[in-house]
Amino acid sequence: MHKSKIILIILIFMFMFTNCLNAKNAADNQFEFATTLMKQQRYKTSITEFQRFLFLFPNDKRVLEAYFQMGLAHQMQKQYVFAIDYYHKIVSRAPSKKIGIQAAYALSDCYLAKNNFLMAKNVLDVVMQKNDQRQTQDELHYRLMWLCLKTNHLDDAIVHLNSIENESAYPLNTIRHAIKTKNLPQKKPYVAGLLSVVPGLGQAYCGRYRDAILSFTVNGIIGWAAWESFDHQQQALGVLISFFGMGFYSGNIYGAINSAHKYNRRTEKQWYNRLKQEADSNKMPFWETE
Repeated sequence: MHKSKIILIILIFMFMFTNCLNAKNAADNQFEFATTLMKQQRYKTSITEFQRFLFLFPNDKRVLEAYFQMGLAHQMQKQYVFAIDYYHKIVSRAPSKKIGIQAAYALSDCYLAKNNFLMAKNVLDVVMQKNDQRQTQDELHYRLMWLCLKTNHLDDAIVHLNSIENESAYPLNTIRHAIKTKNLPQKKPYVAGLLSVVPGLGQAYCGRYRDAILSFTVNGIIGWAAWESFDHQQQALGVLISFFGMGFYSGNIYGAINSAHKYNRRTEKQWYNRLKQEADSNKMPFWETE
């Protein structure tokens, strides 16, 4: 009888072990299948398969990795709201682990893509407070520096740049030189507005010559039509044309001021993009610095 109990216990353990082994194989197969779809850039299908993985194996050690892959799949499709949700789950659960730090970088990039610079910065600030590893700190300072450059906060950018210890991993000299010699051509909005007293001059000042010709022509025709109406004693028509003409004239001034702002933003963006492209070509990938 005692021998029978021992055999029964052995059989039960073998059954449980087999079930665990089968479950592990099933989890491995499911995760590998979803990952393969990601590599094939079949993002929608991969999201579905990762969701299936999470439903079937909610306690698997790769749950956070599945979240990251789903966030990345949404990010690649520019579905930033969904990507942000998945990245937030990782950062909140593992802010000091490697996958949590990588999720924070991706999360900041998603906020940046939505032009939410404040949240993009806050994410990196929070991770910096929870991580004291020097390599991670350097990468965070580097990314915060770029955020400051993009928003034209040069003083803050320099602070982050000077906080990086491992300078050999980053093209800091290139960036320092670019910041030091930055002298971009700018258009003054108030000058553009004043010049627009003569229709078209403000747009010409901003380099928008087609708009300048159009503005001068339209306002000239309206002014001539109003003059002719008054000259032929058609007072009501003259007043009506003048009324509409003032709208076009005001729009000409506003458009010139807006063109100056656009010119300045475009110049800043071109400077930033050129510097970023040059720096990225010389920067060591962050995972090689850790």
